[in-house]
Amino acid sequence: MRQTFGVLALTLLLLVVLDGLVAAGLAGARSLGRLNGLVQYFEYGRSVPGKLARWEATPGVPGNLFDVAWRPDILAQSQEAFRAEPEDIGPVLRNYGMSFSHHIVQAAVAEDPGLRDDEHGGPAAPPNFTFALFEEDRGNRRRGDIVVLGILSSSVPALAALSNRTWVFEQPAPFTYPIYLPDGPDALRRIEPLVNSASAERGLARDPAQAQAWRDQLSAQDAFYGPLTFGLPALDASPFLRLVRRSLAISHVDRTKAAVLGGGYPHADVLRRMVRLFAETAKEDGQLPVVLLIQSRQATDVDLAAELVPALKAGQIPYLATADEVDPRDPAAFLPDGHYTPEANRRFGRALLDLIARERAS
Repeated sequence: MRQTFGVLALTLLLLVVLDGLVAAGLAGARSLGRLNGLVQYFEYGRSVPGKLARWEATPGVPGNLFDVAWRPDILAQSQEAFRAEPEDIGPVLRNYGMSFSHHIVQAAVAEDPGLRDDEHGGPAAPPNFTFALFEEDRGNRRRGDIVVLGILSSSVPALAALSNRTWVFEQPAPFTYPIYLPDGPDALRRIEPLVNSASAERGLARDPAQAQAWRDQLSAQDAFYGPLTFGLPALDASPFLRLVRRSLAISHVDRTKAAVLGGGYPHADVLRRMVRLFAETAKEDGQLPVVLLIQSRQATDVDLAAELVPALKAGQIPYLATADEVDPRDPAAFLPDGHYTPEANRRFGRALLDLIARERAS
């Protein structure tokens, strides 16, 4: 028995030494700019606090998403650009979405160079982010504009999240957005995140009480927050434990998505209220609303057309469903990174222009 324990102890010691050697090797490769793919593979398993701390400490590193898509910055840029527009600019296609909707709008503008676009969005932006931007940017639109609200099927579960940091584990951009809940028969109630800017995020290090309040809010109101993704960042020192965390974290996010869509959050009701309020606001301001229902390639995603098209038709809200143009189960329609191919986007862009022309003629 004593010999068995000795073998086990020696094995564990050798594993710890090997883990340390791997950590040292990865650190050396990182400092020399070598083996970037391998280094990044192990980086994906860092805890969310560990990733954010690295991004904050190295602002120029490739792939750093720390300062990306904070709403105050987007709105300030939007206001500045709007003030610079000539009054007689004509209708502007103002997009509130993510890379998918951006590609569609860009394809439409390429087909009609006389059309100008105005982009507002963030990476994998969920509907609560895009709808919040639309609400907050109201003063930076004119009568006659075409207003696009992009809804991406793979981001719908994040309606129950306050930040990309909680549900996009491998690249947890810290930008934040409200959670919306049904309020009465028709309205929505906003739950605002306590942190709303990059400067406020950085300030948490100097304000322990605010940092704890932010953690408490995430724990209480963000369905994706948990110890598997945020806990024990000191374990990030071990490459082996980073691999274990990555596997557990991805499983945690997938389980949470399924729970949210399975009834843990009233996503269908909230989406229907969002598109109705979006259309009512745009029409009240003399603008043409268009909802983009963008179905990604994941078979487990919400079927946006099934959930929203009846409500869109009932409310006479113009919409474009990508699934009507391209089969989302066709692998040839997608690039390796999950985005639609340029040819698919050109098809969507032409369909968007046709939709706009029909609505203007009616």
